Amino acid sequence: MKNIVVFLIGLFLIFLEAFFTNHISSFVSIDLLLVYIALISLYMDKNYAIIEVGLLGLISDLVVGGIIGITALLFMIASYFISTVEKSIFKDKKLIVLFLVFVISLVYSIINAVVSSIFYVPAPLTLVLFKGIILIPLLNMGVAFLAYTLFGDLLMKLREE
Repeated sequence: MKNIVVFLIGLFLIFLEAFFTNHISSFVSIDLLLVYIALISLYMDKNYAIIEVGLLGLISDLVVGGIIGITALLFMIASYFISTVEKSIFKDKKLIVLFLVFVISLVYSIINAVVSSIFYVPAPLTLVLFKGIILIPLLNMGVAFLAYTLFGDLLMKLREE
């Protein structure tokens, strides 16, 4: 049951991003789904997390109009990495979780920028570097701080069942 609820929350975030947050600013958009998959990958079983984030990535590509499968692949790699290192980090330390979200956002932004420049019209390099290395990871880290502060107890319960 909890896996279905986690999946439905992910679907809600996809539609929230697609129809609301992506239209706030054309310069940058916060990736709520990436922050969400980073947080749930810390506390869910590895196999369930990888399957759920893969499905959410595919649905995100279909809804947003991205290259089908790229987001799913990147989310699955990120989830696998987080699930692998989660036993060796202190998940109850907010700063460590925020650093992990920052690193995942940084790598995701860089890979996404490279893929986008291959398939679409490339943006100026300085803009890509500023957005991908500084702005987007910091914004995602801020969202992760807020989400972890508000829902930290619920995240801990994902591991209990």
